[in-house]
Parts: sequence; structure tokens; C-alpha cells
Amino acid sequence: MSKFGSLAEVCADNPGAFLGTAEAHEEGALDLGDLATVERALADLCYVNVPEELLESDYEGPSALENFAARPTWWTRFFGLW
Repeated sequence: MSKFGSLAEVCADNPGAFLGTAEAHEEGALDLGDLATVERALADLCYVNVPEELLESDYEGPSALENFAARPTWWTRFFGLW
């Protein structure tokens, strides 16, 4: 769940373990029926599921992560650092 309200990311393992749910399914780590159940529950709760592929793209907007060693992504923008 995002620190910015109603955004959520669905991933089969830790974020970044697979590049999206399609790859996780192809490698046998994600059941499509389970994914549909989770996506339906998120929609019922008014959450927007943001694809992992989008979250891994570069974030070029203003950031407090100037000294961050890695490039800022949309994932770090919306979900923060763990």
C-alpha cells in the first residue's frame, strides 16, 4: 500500500523479484486466480493497482532522495524506502 493514499502494488514476491505479474505467472510463482482475487479485493476497497513495470521506471520529478545511491523510481516516490 502506498504512503500516498489509495495506490497498491501486487507482486508475487518482494518488489523487483519479477518484472511484473506476467513474468511471475510464466515462472510459476503466481496463480492467475489468486491474482484476480487480490485485484478484486483492492478494487472493492477503492485501491488502484499500479503495475510493477511502471513503478520500476525512472522518476525524474522533485525528490528528497538527492543522496540516494540508486536512481529514484516511481516505486521509491510512492512507496518509499524500506
